[in-house]
Formats: sequence, C-alpha cells, structure tokens
Amino acid sequence: MIRLTTRGPVVVRDDEWITQQREFARRHCVVFRGFVDASILERVPRMLETSRFFTSEHIGKNNKVISASEVLMYDTEPLACMFFFLVNQPRLFEAMTEFTGCEMPIRYFMGRFRKQLPGGEGFRWHDDRERKRERLVGLSINLSPEPFVGGSFRIRNKETGEVLRAVTASRFRFGDACLFRVHDSLEHMLSVVRGGPPRYNYVGWFTGARDYRKVLREAASPV
Repeated sequence: MIRLTTRGPVVVRDDEWITQQREFARRHCVVFRGFVDASILERVPRMLETSRFFTSEHIGKNNKVISASEVLMYDTEPLACMFFFLVNQPRLFEAMTEFTGCEMPIRYFMGRFRKQLPGGEGFRWHDDRERKRERLVGLSINLSPEPFVGGSFRIRNKETGEVLRAVTASRFRFGDACLFRVHDSLEHMLSVVRGGPPRYNYVGWFTGARDYRKVLREAASPV
C-alpha cells in the first residue's frame, strides 16, 4: 500500500488502502506492515551500532513533564539523516494527505530517532498539540532489529477515555509503522519497555505549517 524504498515512496491505492483508510477514519490509528523496504532495513543494525545518542528532558505544553527524559539520536548521524530524506518526500506527503483526509496539505515531517531503554520512562497520556496546532498526523516507524518487551502504544478519546486502538510490541515488527491522528479530542501514550533490547523508532509528525525545502535551505545556510 505505502512503502519507503531507496528509490522513493511506493504508493498503491488498492483494496488494502481502502480498508486501512476506513479504519483510520474510525479509530484514528492504523499499522502499516512492511512500511520500510527490506533493502533499507538491512542497513539499520550496523548503523545503530555506531550512532551517538543524548538524553533530553521531554516537556509538554504548560511546562508539564510528559516523560522524565528521552534518549535521542543526534540528527547529524547518518541513520537519522537517511530517514529524514526517506520520509520527507512530496509523493509521500500527497499520499498521507489523501489517506488521512487532512484539510491542510502536508509539506514536512518533523522527525527524530528515539531509543527507549528497558526499565526507563514511558510517555503519559498527552495530545501532541503544544506547538500552535501545527502537528496533523503522527508516525512512528519501528526500527528495532530485535523484539522488545512492553512499549505498547494506545490512543483514546480524551473526553470519554475510550481506548480506540492499542498497538502492542508483539504486533509491531521491524519495519512496520504506526500512523495516528493528532487532534484536540484525542490523546495517546507509550508504556515502558519492560525487557529485552532497547526500542528504536523514527518518530514525529506530519505538518502543513512548514515546507521541507525551506528546512533544508535553512540547515544548509552558513551560521
């Protein structure tokens, strides 16, 4: 249906597309199986071994702590750069805008490479809307070569507390992606990793408030 490859995104509007689109409209969250092509995934384990990370306190809106800290990859690391270019593609933006029904055209993916350590912090219920509501849809790509225990994702109706979708570690394989809506009426959480190796994912938000080409120009400009 949608797959990231070294030659760019492959988008097939087939029966699976229709089924998943209806599921997203109803439950605001779907899982894309095999979202990342095998030719890309085979590079990930070796690149993870040499990538550098740092710890950052994670603060939500109103200075509320969502998680005590999170471990992030430096965005200059080759693996982080590779996924920035894989996801920031006009063809993928067009597909995601159509699939999710976003009123504003998607033009940029604000992403980061995250490492969740066993026994570390999870993320409490939050809505991801702290930045002037520019975040439209969230995406989390599982890039953990080995299975981990815990780290399940849940999304719910903020007013009623009804859980609309739960994605457990056992159903989230290497190269799969979780797509979820960001809206004032919704909130989501991520439980702690209880055991096994660390959980790695490339995670962030699609937005229409910025253009990826402008972001690239700003990054390339001399200080």
